[in-house]
Amino acid sequence: MFGPSIALAIGAKFVPFRKPRKLPGKVICEEYELEYGTDCLEMQVDAVQQGDRALIVDDLVATGGTLSAAIRLLECMGAQVVECGCVVGLPEVKVIG
Repeated sequence: MFGPSIALAIGAKFVPFRKPRKLPGKVICEEYELEYGTDCLEMQVDAVQQGDRALIVDDLVATGGTLSAAIRLLECMGAQVVECGCVVGLPEVKVIG
């Protein structure tokens, strides 16, 4: 996971997004399309506050589904996504969206 190290380096909090039933506490879920079906991404409901600014770092982007779901979750909670960064992109995979 790159997120905690980046958050520490820039003095920000780290907010994990996970597959269903991996996070403790109350969560919200955003469904997204995969190349072969659908899945759900979860975030803890108290992870961000209205007006928070967010940087999303995704380790691997294939279709962009999880990245788009993370953006929708943050915006649903009132956060502003100011930037997205991806470590590895797979250009040979069809983008869904």
